[in-house]
Amino acid sequence: MKLVKNFLLNGLYQLLLVILPLVTAPYVSRVLGAHGVGIYAFTGANVQYFVLLAVLGTSTYGNREIAYHQNDKQKRSDIFWGINFLSWITAAISLFAFGIFIIVSRKYQDIYAWQSLLILTSLFDISWYFMGRENFKVTVTRNFIFKILTVISIFIFVKNSNDLPIYIAIMCIGGLLGSISLWPYLKHEVFKPKLKNLNLKKHLHYTIILFIPTIAVQIYWVANKSMIGLMDSVVHAGFFQQSDSMIKMALSIIGTIGVVMLPHVASMHSEGNINGIRNSIVKTFNIATGISFGIFFGILGISLKFAPFFFGKSFEMVGLIMMIEAPIIIFIPMSNVFGTQYLLPLNRMKPYTFSVTFGAILNIVVNLAFIPLFGVIGATAATVISEFAVTAYQYFSIRKEFSFSDLFGGLWKYFISGLLMFVVVFWMNQSFKMTMIQLILQIVVGILIYILSNILLKTQLWLMASDLLGKMQNRVSGNHIRIDQDQEILEHPLDTIEASIDQFDILFQEVDEKERLSHANFLTTLNNFENTLKNVTFNDDLNKNDIIRLSDFIAELSIMMSKKREYLKVQDQEQLYQFAQGLNILVSKMEKIAQEEHSPKELKEWFKNELGE
Repeated sequence: MKLVKNFLLNGLYQLLLVILPLVTAPYVSRVLGAHGVGIYAFTGANVQYFVLLAVLGTSTYGNREIAYHQNDKQKRSDIFWGINFLSWITAAISLFAFGIFIIVSRKYQDIYAWQSLLILTSLFDISWYFMGRENFKVTVTRNFIFKILTVISIFIFVKNSNDLPIYIAIMCIGGLLGSISLWPYLKHEVFKPKLKNLNLKKHLHYTIILFIPTIAVQIYWVANKSMIGLMDSVVHAGFFQQSDSMIKMALSIIGTIGVVMLPHVASMHSEGNINGIRNSIVKTFNIATGISFGIFFGILGISLKFAPFFFGKSFEMVGLIMMIEAPIIIFIPMSNVFGTQYLLPLNRMKPYTFSVTFGAILNIVVNLAFIPLFGVIGATAATVISEFAVTAYQYFSIRKEFSFSDLFGGLWKYFISGLLMFVVVFWMNQSFKMTMIQLILQIVVGILIYILSNILLKTQLWLMASDLLGKMQNRVSGNHIRIDQDQEILEHPLDTIEASIDQFDILFQEVDEKERLSHANFLTTLNNFENTLKNVTFNDDLNKNDIIRLSDFIAELSIMMSKKREYLKVQDQEQLYQFAQGLNILVSKMEKIAQEEHSPKELKEWFKNELGE
């Protein structure tokens, strides 16, 4: 379905973001040296303050607002142009301010001149619009192309430490061209701008509200490098940059969940599907933490010998920094679920803003105390402390909606799995000379141990993965569904229902706002789905997980139907609306019974009665 496709698309792109630095980082660190990497990190951190001023909170705000109004082309057009005009104004102000900064600055003026392209990139960036539309194919495809071109250019044009300006120019120009390339895709997406509908004042108000948490988040991501460069050394700022890039690269794998889920949850919120939101949050929390514990312990295991092998001998200190910074791999995905996937889509800005603002202030205070004493190590510790504080407060703010046991009850299984992996991988890392083969072997052994431990402990991550694998196996092996009167039942009855739901997805993909779905095709698909629900036969081993799984299927179908009403003939729209409302009632009943204690026989009888209606 669409949500799964978006996860896969973003997952592939994030995988690319993981692979490319693995290709370029060893080359760049050796060619530019520790001093060159440090200059890039220090100047890049400083220009980010002006980029923040240019974008305010438009990316997150725009993503959310477009998601709220996905199906109203006029409304989303007004929102797009209003936010875009506002970002052009703020980007112009930021460019002017940065020009003054370059003139006043005594060092690295040529570097800063090239870095100014980052502000232009933010001016043309409209990826937030396509993310709000849940159209990740466009952004992922364009970014993929320009990332590849950027890597090729680095190997062609960057040859020695004097080529630092060329390296920065390549990085900045690649991003700028990537942003500009999205504009042609707007042709059929939005109407021409109407000046009277821009609502600049309204958008400014809400983007400033979101600007506070945005700048707060960036402060304890960026300020570390600035403060290390000023209070310690530029070289150590480069060390922190390399460690941080590896940690953030690992986090990008998990970050896919937040990018996809924000517009999805916002859309469910606009439809009033609170139960669907809750189920999504619990599931994504398990996915995020299950993956993050594995990555955390894996990085702990390989860091010490990985850093000098990967970046060069002059970067040996990076290994220790990576180990100290690694806990944020657990904290950030948690806060991503609590904040980006729940508080933001539900427009609960007060706790979200307070949490990240408090984290930023705490980070600066701890930096001021720790950097003079411990240098870059102190700044790294400050990052971990502030990220933990943000995560703890965000959970505190949603504790009434999500009990501690619901979210954290199974984390001990991931901890045990990760600890077992760490013991073996760390022993290998310290016992053998680091080579590429040895590095790959350590990673493969670590992954296998973590997966096997998850299977033995029956973690939620493994249960969800095995469920998905089972469904894929059914389809690959030929257990397909034929939606007609001679319907073939799949191996599992829930697969039959899901396959029937897939027919709606396929049907709606074939039409758009101009070519509406025919009355006959709509009725045929709707009747087939109703017949599937009435005729499906459940086994005697029916359990709560089956109820939750079916509830998710039907909730997603209800959301899809609500979004796609405009694609139907007028006479069919009301019927679809009534059917979607009936599905919402069914989902509520299913979620209620899933919380009660019933035998498989009682559940089977309940399903027979409810689905028969």
